[in-house]
Amino acid sequence: MEFFIYTAVTIIVWSLSVTCLLPFVIVLKISKTYRDMWFSWFFVRIVLGLWGPALARVRKRGFKFLEEHLMERKSKIPLEILEIGFGGGFNLPFYPKNSNLTALDMNESFIKYFEENRLKNPHVTYKKVVIAMAEDMSKIEDNSFDVVVCTYVLCSVENVRSALKEVKRVLKPGGKFFFIEHILYPNFSWKTILQILLNPIWKVYFNGCNINRHHDEEIKEVGFSNVVTKMCYPIDTLLYVRPMMIGIATK
Repeated sequence: MEFFIYTAVTIIVWSLSVTCLLPFVIVLKISKTYRDMWFSWFFVRIVLGLWGPALARVRKRGFKFLEEHLMERKSKIPLEILEIGFGGGFNLPFYPKNSNLTALDMNESFIKYFEENRLKNPHVTYKKVVIAMAEDMSKIEDNSFDVVVCTYVLCSVENVRSALKEVKRVLKPGGKFFFIEHILYPNFSWKTILQILLNPIWKVYFNGCNINRHHDEEIKEVGFSNVVTKMCYPIDTLLYVRPMMIGIATK
């Protein structure tokens, strides 16, 4: 049944995008400012309205995985965290207590949504917000963070390898890179084909997000001392982004 439903959805999305929605698609393609504003609103108000609880369950599972890899941490010492692609601050409820957060995102339109969630999560100390691309975090010093958090972000960066090198640079020796990412289905199937077919127009609506990437291969090749991953397939999310990888990479 899913085959017929999602095949039909893929055809409909493409058909609408090259007909009645074409002017909107063109505006999104040519205007980064409009695209940023559209995506922040669309993601916070529509996507999370429909799939927020499902994504929250994945985030909760992921942060529990992170806690397991921080068991030796002395809780009285603040945990220095950099979150790349903070978006609307949807990870904040799951941060460990006594955390100092530096938040980085290239989309300034998310700040107002981030501030809404920041006020609801006083257990996190906020140091600063940095507007920059993950591929060029020159405002961040070397070896300065215990943890770098990256959830549903590598799909959107222009150069995954450059972003990962920057992550490794800003982590302290032994620091943890915690990530949750949706990826291409590991085993080639009709689901993989639909991801590949939809990706060009998906990127337009979702501000550069790709649904056809294999982040695990890139992460392992950057040179982290250890990479541990596990897969999950939340049935209550869209098929296009259902294969999700949760992982911890150690510098």
